[in-house]
Amino acid sequence: MPKVEANGINIFYEYMGDGEPLALIGGSLFGRQNFGMVWEGLAENFKLISYDQRGYGQTDRPLQSYDLDLWADDLAALMDKLSIPRAHVMGTSAGGMIALKFAAKYPEKCIGVVSDCAFAKCDSMRKIMFRTWRHMATSWGCSPEFADHVVTQAVGAEYLDGPNGPGLIEMVRTIVGLNSVETVVQACLAMEKMDLREDCKKITSPTLVITAKKDMLTPMETGSTGAGALWVSENIPDCEMIVYEDIGHADLVECPEKTIASTIDFLHRAKKKVLG
Repeated sequence: MPKVEANGINIFYEYMGDGEPLALIGGSLFGRQNFGMVWEGLAENFKLISYDQRGYGQTDRPLQSYDLDLWADDLAALMDKLSIPRAHVMGTSAGGMIALKFAAKYPEKCIGVVSDCAFAKCDSMRKIMFRTWRHMATSWGCSPEFADHVVTQAVGAEYLDGPNGPGLIEMVRTIVGLNSVETVVQACLAMEKMDLREDCKKITSPTLVITAKKDMLTPMETGSTGAGALWVSENIPDCEMIVYEDIGHADLVECPEKTIASTIDFLHRAKKKVLG
């Protein structure tokens, strides 16, 4: 599998499918594996740039402070190295936040943007949740116990009680166990500190916000000190929003077919707007 040197690190990436380029930005703790259930469907319509972000998977894991600017800069440098001047961008969870930062910082590199189960700013409740993740990872390591805590906040109760629940628990234990504690800490700090409100107002690319009413991690609506997915959709000039009524945070797990279909439809329309 190929790696390229970009922005001072070696980044692992893989191409999947054919068509317009679509860069996939994974969420905290899950990296590129976040898109495992939608790779095939998306690859039927796009040339996927599936890559491990700084700190994850087979990409370098330097000991440093991480933030959304750095991760956005990494993607821009990766696209330059791959001679991809412009692409669709889709991020999920923390990756959705990076997608918003990328779209604001590098508008010339974007066609359509999908921000999936993300938000713009933590409220007090979410800061406590991510701070708790940091302390748990520091105390327990990236252990099955920590992974089990994460999975209870990543999907709805109905999904965990269903036939796919036990398999998901084991999968999350495996993927979380691949992380370094340092990356977990830095990812949580980045989310606790971020404020994308001004960035959202700068985004000019057609943008799709996907959210869910039962999402407790990156909710549609936050407390007064935060900015949820609804706020994001109302403050990006050319934005559409999809709201799932009955799932938790991880639509790519709970209803992947719906998100695949909605993403394909939106990005095809975005291409017509941007490229004609």
